[in-house]
Amino acid sequence: MKGSAISVRIADFLKEYPPFQFLEIDSLRDLAAHGKVKFHEDGEIVFSQGQPRNQWLYVIQQGRVRILEESDKGELLIDMRGPGDLLGLQGIRTDEPYLYTCRTETETILYGIPRSLFVEYAEKSARARRYLAAYFSLSPAYHWNSYLSEDESPSGEEGLITLSKGGLWEVEPPQTIAKASLVTVTPEAPVRDVARQLRSKRIDCVVVVDEMGLPIGKLTDGHLRDCVVEGTIHPNSPVGELMSTRLQVANPEENIGDLLVKLTRHDTNFLIITEDGTVNSKVRGLISERNLFLQYGRFPSVIGEAIGCAPDITSLRLLRDRLEALILEFLDSRRSLIWLMEMVGVLNRKLNQRIIELVLHSMEEEGLGRPPLEFCWLMMGSGGRNELLIRSAVYHALVYEDPQPEQAEKVTKFFRKMANRVGRAIRQCGFLESPQNVLAHQPGWCLPMSAMKDKFSSFIREPVASHVYAARDAFDFQPVRDEGSFLADQLSEHINRELSINPDFIRHMASDSLLNQPPRTIFSGYVLDQEGIRRDELAIKLHALLPLVDVARVLTLESGSHQPTETFKRLDLASQRTKDPKMRNLLHEASEGFLVSQFARISQGLRSGTDGAVIHPAELEPESRTLLITTFRTILGILEVTAKRFDLKWRD
Repeated sequence: MKGSAISVRIADFLKEYPPFQFLEIDSLRDLAAHGKVKFHEDGEIVFSQGQPRNQWLYVIQQGRVRILEESDKGELLIDMRGPGDLLGLQGIRTDEPYLYTCRTETETILYGIPRSLFVEYAEKSARARRYLAAYFSLSPAYHWNSYLSEDESPSGEEGLITLSKGGLWEVEPPQTIAKASLVTVTPEAPVRDVARQLRSKRIDCVVVVDEMGLPIGKLTDGHLRDCVVEGTIHPNSPVGELMSTRLQVANPEENIGDLLVKLTRHDTNFLIITEDGTVNSKVRGLISERNLFLQYGRFPSVIGEAIGCAPDITSLRLLRDRLEALILEFLDSRRSLIWLMEMVGVLNRKLNQRIIELVLHSMEEEGLGRPPLEFCWLMMGSGGRNELLIRSAVYHALVYEDPQPEQAEKVTKFFRKMANRVGRAIRQCGFLESPQNVLAHQPGWCLPMSAMKDKFSSFIREPVASHVYAARDAFDFQPVRDEGSFLADQLSEHINRELSINPDFIRHMASDSLLNQPPRTIFSGYVLDQEGIRRDELAIKLHALLPLVDVARVLTLESGSHQPTETFKRLDLASQRTKDPKMRNLLHEASEGFLVSQFARISQGLRSGTDGAVIHPAELEPESRTLLITTFRTILGILEVTAKRFDLKWRD
């Protein structure tokens, strides 16, 4: 009876904590029946690093336990555990020795359960497997697929975008809509017949194809009506005389999120689906923004249209407010974050482009004229990386063609005036300015091409003297226009050439990337550093995001390019380039760790009305807290590997 009562007490305790709460009650009772209770005084060793692993997994019922890494330099705090936490979980599927030492910090009661029996029951529960994946996924020694089947893996969620709560949920594949919406005509078809088809089939657009079925044009209902009203077309005229040849295409594999980004990026209401996603293959369907809107509800591309025709800066500020509210509504997982970063990146560039248009229009009305030379506005830092989801600090620059000597003063004056006005408007839209003053309205970042090249040459050739660390975000840039800019391309090519002849610059940047390190763990709502000091705030930007951003930049620059700019893509590409399986896994997990940290920052920042640079661990939900802890370990792992790779000093 006494043993039975203890088992019931153990089972009742376990069911309150993950992953045990995801197991069947009969499984919990069986685990408890085969379990035992252990008592430890303050300062006792539960198990030691390198000690042969026994057959027990421990759950803390009462007390606190330190997880320590022992080395010649002494003990390093790895984690702190309290009631409901597990001890000895790492390596439970093998007989490898314990990775760390566990020492009690208070009087402690542990429940021991057989690890083989726990693994057997945990593998029967998808939610328990997912919890274990979250626990191990970002640890250098483990990866997701150890605990998740392919269809449960987070990587298997890639491309799944949800529009529930106003978000993206693919209730029907977009290809089904595309096929149902497609009507094709030849260029010889009379306009009258095409008009009848538009009306009878209740469609907004027909696709004009050649004799091979390749797209050569389109005719929309709105354009046809305008021409009829204006009397510029005869009913018997061939549609080829009226059609628009401005076509945007997509391939049949693209999901709803991909299609929405394309609609928004290209300022179009229609996408033609072709066999291979180019105009050189046969038409297979037509996607219209109206059909998607009716099928899925509201989405950000509507805001993109409004940004493109906003009459003033006040209107743009209100539209950015609307977008921020919509981001919070869409932000339901790390996988939706990937799509959101791309979509919001497109919309941020549209907003900046509209600001530039409004500023140039006002300058022309004042008699200041039009831009005297070609120019390119560069978004840098988080904006250049498509990571500016909330209105945090922005980085930007203005580069323009080299003027003739006699024009230099006039050209410089025009572009600096323009940069000042654009910068002011960006501030009025609620964005903060970079504390490093990497801003186009600063003289050092509004330059002709030759001077901008010299600036980056100085960074690369003399990184210490030029204080490159303060301006490192300038290497993450893209033009505000989605169609690109020859000036941005020239600058990229120049940077790549300088990198190839100045390899020491990469090592300098690698050294700088080691400056910001993460805390060791989150325990009882507090952040703990390696000294065990507790803080109730986590500087997530400084201690989680920046180390990953900096390392990702180093690895990309080392490859001979600054593209891509997105941190998670940079880390994934670096993972694909390496032949070392452990390094490949670590880099992939670093990419995941960036998404974990970015998700925590954005979600807490939007809810609190801040830039999210500092968050409160006590407000995190359990899975995010667990993933952040493993992210900290991954960051430390990637920093240590970076130090070894470039022969740098690490951890005094």
